[in-house]
Amino acid sequence: MTPFAIADAMLIVPFRLLPWPEAGFYFGVLVLAIVSALLGRVCSALVAYAHRTRRQQVEGETKHRADMSVEAAQRGNKEAYLVQNTLAQEAYGSSMALAAGRAAALLWPGMMTLAWLAWRFEGVPMPGLWEAAGPVTAFLPPYIAALWGQSRLWKAKAPAA
Repeated sequence: MTPFAIADAMLIVPFRLLPWPEAGFYFGVLVLAIVSALLGRVCSALVAYAHRTRRQQVEGETKHRADMSVEAAQRGNKEAYLVQNTLAQEAYGSSMALAAGRAAALLWPGMMTLAWLAWRFEGVPMPGLWEAAGPVTAFLPPYIAALWGQSRLWKAKAPAA
């Protein structure tokens, strides 16, 4: 068996747990949405852990350069202000790139699941939805709700700063 066939066999399991096809479809989509969101949170946490030192360094540099640019502006040194402000913007850009990496780690499992759903259910009318609806229509609402719900749980469990 190929890796894709193994993944296909594992992903289709929740769709076959209920005896009614329509309910089985929506149950399978819900399970995949929750699992995809959870896997995305884990991957994002791993990326954040891996980038921890670099992120702290970049955020520290951003704050330092921004403070120096404000100080230069208060002294009336326009040239120093422009230099420090440019360096602060570059550091902030690096911070945003690290954040984009965490966002990509959060979203890739959902996009892979969506690709599988599109492949597996292409041309199949979605039960209870209009004729032009596809797997995206059935998957995105529970996936977004799962991401939102997990973010609320993680915030509730986070220690107070």
